[in-house]
Amino acid sequence: MTTRMKVVTLWIIFLFGMIFHGNLALMPLFWGESVAMSEELIAKNPFESSMWMVLLFWLFPMIIIAVTLFIETKWYRITNFILTLLFTLMNIWHLMGHLGESPVDPRQIVLLTFVLLSGVMLNIVSFKWLKEK
Repeated sequence: MTTRMKVVTLWIIFLFGMIFHGNLALMPLFWGESVAMSEELIAKNPFESSMWMVLLFWLFPMIIIAVTLFIETKWYRITNFILTLLFTLMNIWHLMGHLGESPVDPRQIVLLTFVLLSGVMLNIVSFKWLKEK
């Protein structure tokens, strides 16, 4: 498998992890439990802006995956690498946020740790792709 295809595959894994994170949070609905946010949390982060943020977090990897299949220029490989670093940093921040919740949901911690590890692998492979001639 080429390094470029490894980058695409790792972006797909990373994207699936982010989507599964949201789905995992909704699982209690199947047992009739509430998953509603507290009023305090909604006041800090209004719903409308949260929805746009989630859309961007899912849309950017989809765009990156599509573009990576067709563009292999040096400037794009640099851009891809920078974006992998940004997404990994945001994932670390998000994981720390979940660790600060009470109670901590161990299932989300396991999933977010896996997403973080796949992000680090994506950083490494993207760096390798960046250095290819």
